[in-house]
Amino acid sequence: MTSASPAVKGRGVAGLLRVLSGHLRPFGLSVLFAVVNQAAGMSAVVLAAAAAGRALSGAGTAELWPMFWWTLGLTALRAAANWVESWISHELSFRVLAQIRQWLYGAFARIAPGGLVRRRGGDLVVRALRDSESLEIFYAHTSIYIAAALVVTPSAVVAMGSIGGLRAAVALAPWLIAALALPLALRRAGTRHGADLNRALTAMNVEVTDLVHGLRETLSFGGGPDLLARLRAADRRLASAERRQSLRAGLETVAGGIAIGGASLSVLVTGLDGGLPAPALLASVALAGAAFTPITMLLNVTRVWGITSDSADRVFDLLEEPAAVADTGAAALPVLTGPPAVEFDQVVFGYDETRPVLRGVSLTVPAGTTLALAGATGAGKSTLAHLLLRHFDPAAGAVRVGGVDLRDLPLDDLPELVCHVPQEAFLFHDTLRANLELARPGASADDLAHACADARVTPFLERLSDGLDTVVGERGAALSGGERQRVAIARALLRDRPVLVLDESSSQLDALSERELQAALDRVGNGRTTLVIAHRLTTLRHADLVAVLDHGRIADVGGHAELLARCEPYRRLVQAQADAAALLDGRPRPDDDARR
Repeated sequence: MTSASPAVKGRGVAGLLRVLSGHLRPFGLSVLFAVVNQAAGMSAVVLAAAAAGRALSGAGTAELWPMFWWTLGLTALRAAANWVESWISHELSFRVLAQIRQWLYGAFARIAPGGLVRRRGGDLVVRALRDSESLEIFYAHTSIYIAAALVVTPSAVVAMGSIGGLRAAVALAPWLIAALALPLALRRAGTRHGADLNRALTAMNVEVTDLVHGLRETLSFGGGPDLLARLRAADRRLASAERRQSLRAGLETVAGGIAIGGASLSVLVTGLDGGLPAPALLASVALAGAAFTPITMLLNVTRVWGITSDSADRVFDLLEEPAAVADTGAAALPVLTGPPAVEFDQVVFGYDETRPVLRGVSLTVPAGTTLALAGATGAGKSTLAHLLLRHFDPAAGAVRVGGVDLRDLPLDDLPELVCHVPQEAFLFHDTLRANLELARPGASADDLAHACADARVTPFLERLSDGLDTVVGERGAALSGGERQRVAIARALLRDRPVLVLDESSSQLDALSERELQAALDRVGNGRTTLVIAHRLTTLRHADLVAVLDHGRIADVGGHAELLARCEPYRRLVQAQADAAALLDGRPRPDDDARR
């Protein structure tokens, strides 16, 4: 999946509004019904107050009944408008959030894996779930309340002039302006507090994620107290950020209450001074309080504006992060009549500009052969595999499959050529069948059986009570490391692509299982070009060719026996492995002749 994110440029409000611009019709309807809701509510309050004033002035029931029915009708209208506005606004926000989440998942796929290795898993979870969810407040409430307040609040001032006179309108206006200006005055502090709170929440989430994933190792090595101390420190930072956020929100609430009280008192004094009759006086005072309805609703959501704004920044930063490789290729897949050759041509690459990992590597994996990459840790073996899988592009040189530069192919076409078995096999919390069918959805029972047999999954599969329908647990926890490795290999075999990359595929197998798996790989290697990242001697011996990497360069290429005879770096590597194996077995160190 290489779904591109949209051109959402800008941070904070600019990015939020750009997304909203694609949903103007439901947004306009939401604003319309919000205006009707608030205007009907204010009118009902004012009319009820006027009716009370007339009753105090001695009006009879015949005069009051029509006002009662009008008040009742306005209340019903407000309720209906409130329901419709809430329905449309939340429908709008959920559609926007679904769209943003799809963009986020597309961004994950676009920048993976290079752009993801620099980020913590807990941080990505927060961005995909909590940060995107925080935007719901803006789309379902904030944006609509802002638009409604811009319509209803000036209308309330005009209505005040009609009911209580110009002096009452002038007395009300400054308080409304002050209440509207309050969020702007505290905007900088709100943004800072929101960013602090988001950082603290993310840090807590990261710590908890690490705890869940590493609990077994933490307890095994007695690291519980240290981890608990880290969690407590993260919790203290979170509590401190929440206190600052709550104190500022409380200040806004108090200031809003003062504005409502001050406006009501100012209009009352002005009305008494002007000798307003009781109906107009009560209606004016009621309108002074009701005029703050749209502002109060707006303040209720702008108290968390800092969180929303910072969440928007974090989401849009991820959406705008450039891909590790450019998806600009338009060439057609090569037409293959057999397994293709793989060629690395003068490849130069480094994960940063100051430290190149590969320094002009030229290497050809002949069609249909198995080539093992050997070398010390950090020599560049895994990096060559990353380039073949096009997780990155070389800074110079080219990687070709079947004579076609990988950069000339669309990214979605590359999985049709190359399949990968990673060093650490990831299995979903699902059945074995579902994990295998990830490679080929709807695979037949015969295909599944053959892949399981070739990867030596069948022996342990027969011991499971539910067979292929056994749930393997999170990350395959119900299986051993070697069993997970076999499932990953079976998945790759089921995928059945002409080029296979095996990254330490036998690293978690015992000696017997390794021999069985090696025999299976020898069988399925026919008709496939295979690149193996290897450290074990058995893998090196079974490979058709071995390429020795030394400090980012190809030291030599040849068969196992040839390299032992002529390549000193390879000889040292084999000797070190043989010595390590002998030490683990408790045997004397074998001499060079025995190793040969």
